Amino acid sequence: MRGELPGVAGLLLDDTRAYDLAALAKNGGMVRAYSRVFSDPSQWAALSPASYVDGRKHPPTFIAYSRADGRGEQSTAFAERLRASGTDVTPFDGSACTHMSINRDFGEGDDALTVAALAFLKSTVG
Repeated sequence: MRGELPGVAGLLLDDTRAYDLAALAKNGGMVRAYSRVFSDPSQWAALSPASYVDGRKHPPTFIAYSRADGRGEQSTAFAERLRASGTDVTPFDGSACTHMSINRDFGEGDDALTVAALAFLKSTVG
């Protein structure tokens, strides 16, 4: 078993900035799409992946991100938090991509993101 999630060999995270909802709201990033889904601030900590990182090693994690709307900053901060817990992190800097192209094109061929994600999966699960 890798990390503390039985049966999970690796994680693929796809271009979000909702790793820490309280920080997102504090920095003015709670855009309409997020505020509709995460409307109750009392639930933000429980719904934020960042709340579950400290003190735990997690399975190897691949984090894809574009630079749109602060996603790069949120993703790199989350990656550093994971690394500090001893987790192996593989970032994919999608600066050449948009948020929509990452979501639309992932898995569709031999684009850089798909190639990198498949290499991560091959190295993680064999």
